[in-house]
Amino acid sequence: MTVGHDNDHLLTSLAFEDSVPHAFFKELRDNDPAHWTEPGDGSSGYWTFTRYEDVVELSRETGTFSSEKGGTTLEDIPAEDLQGRRTMIDTDPPLHTGYRKILAPSFNPGIVRRNWDEKVDKIVVETLDEALKEDTFDYVSKISSEIPVRVLAALLDVPEGEEYYIMELGDEMIASSDPDHAPRTALTPDVLKENSKYQFSSPAGRELWEYGDKLRIGREKDLGHDIFSLLITSEVDGRKLTPHELANFFSLLVIAGNETTRMAFSHATKAFCDFPEQYQKLRENPALIDSAVEEILRWATPIHHFRRTVTRDVEMHGKQLREGDKVAMWYASANFDERVFENPHTFDIERKPNFHLAFGGGGAHRCLGNSLARLELKVLLQHLIERVERIELAGEVHRLRSNLTHGVKSLPVRVHRVAA
Repeated sequence: MTVGHDNDHLLTSLAFEDSVPHAFFKELRDNDPAHWTEPGDGSSGYWTFTRYEDVVELSRETGTFSSEKGGTTLEDIPAEDLQGRRTMIDTDPPLHTGYRKILAPSFNPGIVRRNWDEKVDKIVVETLDEALKEDTFDYVSKISSEIPVRVLAALLDVPEGEEYYIMELGDEMIASSDPDHAPRTALTPDVLKENSKYQFSSPAGRELWEYGDKLRIGREKDLGHDIFSLLITSEVDGRKLTPHELANFFSLLVIAGNETTRMAFSHATKAFCDFPEQYQKLRENPALIDSAVEEILRWATPIHHFRRTVTRDVEMHGKQLREGDKVAMWYASANFDERVFENPHTFDIERKPNFHLAFGGGGAHRCLGNSLARLELKVLLQHLIERVERIELAGEVHRLRSNLTHGVKSLPVRVHRVAA
């Protein structure tokens, strides 16, 4: 059965500002798992894949479904611009493998625990000390934004105070449809075309690229032990990375190291407000923290989708995909696929097994920073349940207008602290 296009507007950024279209995703999973999507916004159509098993296959078959041919977003980007703005996630093996080998040792789970346990703990404690001075506050600005950006600053050795500048650029860059975050692009679409050679076709992408290039110039004169210094001194295919590659790498690290972790933090707290019994269960049994982290990641699914481009004609679910077709892998659907997750719309911190796709569908492009993200979330939960007896919503939640990332702009909460 093929589902018509009447509801394809539910896959545009505007629809996601209200909620994830779970009912439409279920309809597609059940009746049209290889769905040709007509966006209706002037952009070209693409294949929508919503089942867990398909997202895994699309992720791992890099020879057939390329990240490099058209990039990883649904934008129609001129080939020369795509080449100029390409980051590690917009490459296929073997180049992707070469890039990945540079950073992989630094993000090994054991190395992350050894190098970051104490640093993350200190940042979390300081952040909570400040936020919990008040009973009512915005969780996004006080906690969700604060912890990841401070970890990112330490990871890249960004000068003190400048981390908030790059955070603001990152916010604007990935939310080009949201007027609160990106007034330059959301209200002036022509700006997208003018900046198509930069990440997300955003002027913020240009400014972040320029900041990264400036940081590289200074760092080359005074190398440190941070990730950016590692990139400057490393080689791929027997050569040093070019200044252009380094600036693109910097832009990627800002997004990967800050935005997605922040989203997981926010959705964790929103889930605990909606399912207070789960928070109490965690407080009563802290041994559940590891499984709670995995359920939070599934529930949050910080990245809604990524794109691939078909490199050869192939058939899936009786549909003929042609070379050059765009494909969207919807993690926001796969992580709620009833074929894999029992009662997927129930937030259950004891869920096992929980092989979610919050960090991608496996294979070459599995998220490198997943161990650090897990650590940040785990440490936050450890300290939060010790200090806070109950969390509840204290106002309206405002979501990001984006079908790419699952952002929360504001999350007003009221906390009931543990009695001294």
